[in-house]
Amino acid sequence: MRRLAELNIFAKQGRTLSLKASIIGFFGILLVVSAVAGYWRADLLQAEFHQLAIARGFTPKTIEITGRNHTKKQEIVAIANQMKGRSILAIDLIELRKNILDLGWVEDAVIIRTLPDKLEIRLTERQPVALLQTPDGHQLIDASGAIITGANPSDFSHLVVASGSGAAIRVSVILDILHSEPELFADVWAVQYVSERRWDIHMRSGLTIRLPEQDPVMAWSQLAKLEQDTAITERDLAAIDLRVPGQLVVEPNIPIRGKGRKT
Repeated sequence: MRRLAELNIFAKQGRTLSLKASIIGFFGILLVVSAVAGYWRADLLQAEFHQLAIARGFTPKTIEITGRNHTKKQEIVAIANQMKGRSILAIDLIELRKNILDLGWVEDAVIIRTLPDKLEIRLTERQPVALLQTPDGHQLIDASGAIITGANPSDFSHLVVASGSGAAIRVSVILDILHSEPELFADVWAVQYVSERRWDIHMRSGLTIRLPEQDPVMAWSQLAKLEQDTAITERDLAAIDLRVPGQLVVEPNIPIRGKGRKT
């Protein structure tokens, strides 16, 4: 009796590999009994096996979530609760992961099942890099250009606005270039992908910088050096055109019927 009590406590706690051996042992007994009784049906064996597991305490009681910053905890818990009432061994981790990946902020998820009663969900969330201008308004996007559904764009008004056909999947590249010159980048508020070939950079002052299709890195670097020497972006200009290698063309800001900046 003492030995039996120790085994029952051991199975209930489920903290070691012996728990796995215990439940496998139960399954082996169930398999033999069912075979002898003539119930050689996989679905029946599986159902009986999981009922036995539930009776032994192998049900999810603890859900541990890590890596969550923007994803709502209740959304994940609601998905996990769909598995409520099942034995922890019956939970389809692939299906559970798929449902979690449907959440807008989630880029990846790893789910670990720990016997007897714990599920650990490790999230990797999308990192917002820009606001994409669309016919329906601004949408938050990550570095891959994927729209982060469920996010509130107004919470990220500090991010650069990207526009133009094909801009979403290429915006991370131009942002890396712009970040290479932090002082110049500080005044950038929007980028526009033009003809799916090159970028126009729109500064907060209203100035437009036209980068070349070829070697925009060099052009941006040269402009940064010129800015340090002459503060050219602070002049009353409508645009700085860098599309021709080795040349810099400026377009003065000429007010027409009230348009343009005041001098």
